[in-house]
Amino acid sequence: MTNLFSDILGHENVKRGLIHATQTGHMHHAFLFVGSEGIGKGLLGKAFIQAWLCEHTTPEKLSRCQICHNCKRIANGSHPDFIEIIEESASIKIDTIRELQKRLAFPPFESLHRFVMIHDIHKMQDAAANCLLKTLEEPEEHTTFILITSQIQRLLPTIISRCQVVRFAPFSVDEISHYLIEHGVSSDISVQLAALSDGSLSMALELNQGDYKTELINTFEDILKIGSILDAFSTAAALKGKKSMSAHLLSLLLAYSRDMLILKSSPDTTILLENYRPQMMKRLPQTSIQDLIRCIQLIQEVNESFLGNLNEQVVWERLLVGMHGVLF
Repeated sequence: MTNLFSDILGHENVKRGLIHATQTGHMHHAFLFVGSEGIGKGLLGKAFIQAWLCEHTTPEKLSRCQICHNCKRIANGSHPDFIEIIEESASIKIDTIRELQKRLAFPPFESLHRFVMIHDIHKMQDAAANCLLKTLEEPEEHTTFILITSQIQRLLPTIISRCQVVRFAPFSVDEISHYLIEHGVSSDISVQLAALSDGSLSMALELNQGDYKTELINTFEDILKIGSILDAFSTAAALKGKKSMSAHLLSLLLAYSRDMLILKSSPDTTILLENYRPQMMKRLPQTSIQDLIRCIQLIQEVNESFLGNLNEQVVWERLLVGMHGVLF
């Protein structure tokens, strides 16, 4: 039955679990899809909904033809019994959840079942989270929620407890590399992109865009060339206005820090960013394991800061000054 999702890369255990829940009738009223950005959580969520609402699905056998009216409307977000919330701003406000509750007061329009998918659920303001919690505590019989997050630690424990948590593992370097090769990327480039993508297929595809890839790598290497605190401040100023690149830069810095931590303990171990090994080895005698761990923690904290409305330059200053003397 997992061939229902054969066009979606990986996550075979998740696929089997969703099919089993459907076949046995033990489907939870709320799923919480957890995993890093760009690994297909939303894609598989929509595919699962298609399997439920496809015009060729029967009680005996699920179908996902992708060409019927229902499948197409789910794919483009226009099916009346599929409510999808994608908040582009920094937070999901209570008004959005209240509007959702108004829609849920009515029964499904065309189908026997209705689905609600909320992306980046960790962006909910406290008031919005508490408002949604009331809905999850009193589930409507014909509605299933699919909540998606890359930062489960930011959710209220009470929301997590009302959901069936489904964890998505990052893709391996081999999985991403193989996918890229199948889509026309050379084997050498595919391995490099896969190594830089931090387990995210969407990041690997973005990195493969020529101009963007060049700018990203050049910016990353400019950071690694910082030689003084003054350089750190000037580089932070230059990064202001490049918020769209921040996630990728932080992923590269995180991979670089982790590689250095690995080499500090075991110099002969294979690492992700092999092409940076020489400069890592040159730097290692001047750093400690504790310094590298603090760098990793700082990168993770700064990554969360970018989700808010903080001043970009100040956030970059905090990171680059904090890493000075450790990575560069």
